[in-house]
Order: sequence, then C-alpha cells, then structure tokens
Amino acid sequence: MKNAKMQLSSFLMSACAAEVPAVETGKKYIDTLARRGLTDENVAVQLAFDRLNTPVTEKLTAELYDKVNHLCRRYMDKVARFYLCYDFVPDVNALRTAILCLYEKAPVFHSVFVPHPIRPFWRVCDYTIDDVLTVMQAEDLQAAAIAFLEQSVAPEDPSQMKIALVHNENESILVFRWNHMIMDGGGFKQFVSDLCNAYNEYRQTGNASLAFRTGTRAYSAVYADLPKEKKRKAKLQIAGVAVREKKVLPFTAKNGEEKNTIVYHAVSEEVVSAAVAVAKQNGATVNDLLSAAYIYAAYKMIGCEKQPLHLSCAVDLRRYIRNPAALGYTNHTTFMYCSVPQLSESPVQLLTAVRDSNRKNKADEYLGLHGIPLLHFAYCSMIYAQADAVVRLFYNNANIALSNVGPVDSEGFALDGHRVTDALVAGGAKEKPCAAATVLTVNGKLTISVCTKGNEKDRAMLKEFFAFFEQFLRSIPPK
Repeated sequence: MKNAKMQLSSFLMSACAAEVPAVETGKKYIDTLARRGLTDENVAVQLAFDRLNTPVTEKLTAELYDKVNHLCRRYMDKVARFYLCYDFVPDVNALRTAILCLYEKAPVFHSVFVPHPIRPFWRVCDYTIDDVLTVMQAEDLQAAAIAFLEQSVAPEDPSQMKIALVHNENESILVFRWNHMIMDGGGFKQFVSDLCNAYNEYRQTGNASLAFRTGTRAYSAVYADLPKEKKRKAKLQIAGVAVREKKVLPFTAKNGEEKNTIVYHAVSEEVVSAAVAVAKQNGATVNDLLSAAYIYAAYKMIGCEKQPLHLSCAVDLRRYIRNPAALGYTNHTTFMYCSVPQLSESPVQLLTAVRDSNRKNKADEYLGLHGIPLLHFAYCSMIYAQADAVVRLFYNNANIALSNVGPVDSEGFALDGHRVTDALVAGGAKEKPCAAATVLTVNGKLTISVCTKGNEKDRAMLKEFFAFFEQFLRSIPPK
C-alpha cells in the first residue's frame, strides 16, 4: 500500500499544509485496510478520503429493535439466513473488495453487542475479510450451502455476518447468515442490492462504490414522515395486539438429537401463478393466499378443524417511511394476527376468511405501531437489565407464524450480467414447538422454509406440513 499512502499524501498536502495530521491518520487507516485484506490501492485511497470525512466511533448506539431482538435469544439463535444461486462463478477479488467497502461504511457488521446492564451498546471490532468470506468448491452446491446456513454466528465474533461463495466450475451459490439483531429481511434486500451494485461497479470501472446505507437505525424513523397529528396519536398506541395461540404443530419431544435444521419446499411457477390469479379474482392479496395456505396446513397437521386459529404475520414498518433506502441496515418488522374461526368447507371460503381478517387489520391506520411506545417507555424508564426482565414477561413468541420476504429481484441482484436463478430464505433456528415459516419467490417459483432446532422426525413432520401447504395452492384454481 506504499503507492496508496503517497497518493493520499500528495492530494492532502497539495490542498493545505495544515493537513499533516490528516495524512498520518489516512496512512494508518490504509495500513488497517491492508491488514483487513484489501489489495487494491486505488480503493484504499477512496476509503481513506471517505473515512477522513466520516470518522467512525468505537461504540455504536444500541437501538430499540436491537434490544428487543436480543430478548429473542431465549427462543432462537437469532441468525437469519439467505442464499442466491447463479449460473456462473463471480470474481472472488471483486467480491472481497465489495464486501470490505460495505463493512467499512457500515461498522455495525463488525461490531459485538455488549448487553451492559445499564446501557448496552455495540463495540466496533477489528476484523479481516477472512472473518467474513469463505470460498469453497463443492460437488453438491446446495448441500454445501445448506450446511453453511445451518451454522450459527457466535455473539462474540468480530464479524456478525458470514458469507460463503460455494461453487463448481460453472455455477455458484452466494450464501449469507447474519445476526438478526443487525437487520431484518427488508434490510437484507437493501444490503444485497448494495453489495451487488458495488461488485458490478468495481468490475466495470475499477472504482469502489461507497453508496451504502449509512442512515439511522433507530425505530423512531417510522414516525418521521407521518403528519403531525397522526404522529402524535401513533406515539400513544400503547396497547398490545398479541394473541397467544396455544396450538402448535406436532413436533417431537426433545430427545437430545436436536440440531439446527432447515426444512424447505418449492412450489412451481405454474402452480403459484394459477393460485395467485384466483386470489386476485376474489380480492385477496398474495399475502392472504400464503396465510390461507399456512392456516390450512396447520389445521391438517394439528387436527383442530372446528376451532379458531391465529397466525402471526410479519408487517414491514417501512410502509410508513417515504424513502426506506435512506435508512441504515436495521430492523423495522412487527407482526399482526390473522384469525379464522374454523377450517372452511372450501379453499376459496378459507381464502375469503383470511382476506377479511387481514382487511380488518389493514383498516387500522396504525397497523404495526401498537406497542412500540410501550417498549420505548420500558427501555427508557428502567435500566436495561430491568427492562429486559419486564418486557420478557409480556413478550409473545408466536409458535405459528409466517413471514413473506416477497419476490427476489433476480435482475437487480445480478452479478456480471448473470441474473439470480434461485434463492432461499430461512429465519433463526427456533426452539420447538415454534414453526415460524419464511417465504420468497424468485422467477415465479415459491419456496417456503422453517429453520428449527429439531431432529429427523421433526424434518419429516415439516415435510408433511409443506405438502399440505402446496395442496392448498393446487386446490385453489378451478378444476
């Protein structure tokens, strides 16, 4: 990095002789970048100039969603999981460079959460690219990718995201697992879009793209764009809306054979598109359709067809933010409950019941904002250790839940002009009997998954559950 230091010195010293301290700071940072694994001197200079303008502190604020997500350590491993498939092998050096640039601009990815009993915080850590990226060849790409995904991320690790490029000569899978405290599915979509853009720009121009998300991670961003009166009322929505559903899928009792297990199932584009068309004819959304399919499968597995069932559904609070791209990488997800009185006689009737339940929820102009002021009050009026204990008493870990990540932008996530050919998403490894499913679509195909701490009998049970899920989608279209 000698040339990079000389280039930085030349630029700064020609601008002003008083910049000598800045030159030394920049040189030290370039040495740090080299130690972390950056080999491109031009990119090092770009990052050094950027760092001089936007210095990074050693501590980052622990936001409200960070604290709430840390509470979930009692129910899951708090690791989110995702992979993207390509019909080629990306350039490893360009990928390393893009990841390093993103990590330098968003230091929360190389920070460790410190649950201080009074005031928790993120401690920014040193790291190397080898702490983040693993490159491996494999004959069975999908098996290798799943094995990587089923691992966790240690809370004390200097990198809170792990990325793997699993490849053979002609194909590859880009695999991600990360501490869910850092960001949710919506945040990850921003992250992977930025990473792909940085990779492509570097490949095309040799320059680093530093256009990453550096905005606020605070929960209060959901209020910023609301009209004054609505904002005032939104901050008074202190009543919780959680429904404690006691019914659970028939997991086995713990027998010591449990391990992180991802179970997933794909439904073809033809089946999905036909079901979506009928849903739209009945005034239902894709989320209504997916919720109805989950509820149908749950009824079949539990055997409680004449009883009410309540499904917890994820709600992205970015709906209240005019420009979500201006946020930092963070969480903005809450839940609503879809409730049906019993299993309907026909698939369309069940879909209609789900549609009506969700419409009632969506009619609430403060959808998803209930309870946030109460959480804020708890964490601000008490020391962290007290608030963590109190909030835990009222926290409802839904055992029947669904999160729709939505469509994967196969074109927007393209690398070197190669579009995404397939994708998979999975949430944290939940303790039984939690069956929180995640869904996405890519190129029209739908994939549903559950990540659990289970055994082979649990895997077989979830496979049966997914078969009922698809059966419902197939039964919706007219014969």
